[in-house]
Amino acid sequence: MPGKVVIIHPQEPTLAVRLYLPLLQGMALTLRKFLANVFTPSVRPTIEYPEQRREYSDRYRGRHILKSREDGSLKCVACYMCATACPADCINIVAGEHPNLAYEKYPTVFEIDLLRCVMCGFCVDACPKDAIWMTKDYEMSYFSRKDAIYGIPELTEKPSDTGVGGPGYGYRPYYGASPAKKAGQFEPSGLSLLPMTLARNAAINRVPPPPPKPPAPAPAKPAV
Repeated sequence: MPGKVVIIHPQEPTLAVRLYLPLLQGMALTLRKFLANVFTPSVRPTIEYPEQRREYSDRYRGRHILKSREDGSLKCVACYMCATACPADCINIVAGEHPNLAYEKYPTVFEIDLLRCVMCGFCVDACPKDAIWMTKDYEMSYFSRKDAIYGIPELTEKPSDTGVGGPGYGYRPYYGASPAKKAGQFEPSGLSLLPMTLARNAAINRVPPPPPKPPAPAPAKPAV
């Protein structure tokens, strides 16, 4: 059975369409919104950046910072947990032996490629030493990829991060002191071991070095 052919004829444009009157309706709406924004700025949803800035949550995931101990050294012990947990593979760490025996290893290199970072916060969750936090800093722009690779000087926490006008802390393990630290259950910085290790180091340095070994006798020549 042959199909039924339906012929559709386009409608004839009305006089209003031919005079583009619907376009004037759209222009009137645009003009009304423009005048409302000009004469009633208090009801505008737009934030006048950079004069005005949006207030973000304390759990906002922005630029990273490395926390320091009370003596100024970094809390990071170069355990590679953050680099292992990072889904973007943007963290590069090189470990070194800490000169103070009270602490474990420390990072001689700690770099984050912020162009690859997805700001997921997995590095903060994985860190066992509470050494890496995130801030509410979202103003990150660069002229080259090299500028986007932050090392230890850029990542170390600075007073401007939490000062007046600074971004402030964002995503972090504890909002305040950790429950274990409040209970006095541990000293995460290792400062309680510092006097003992300093005395041990001094005692080791006072021990005279062992005498040099006598030279080994020359092997006897075989008889001809």
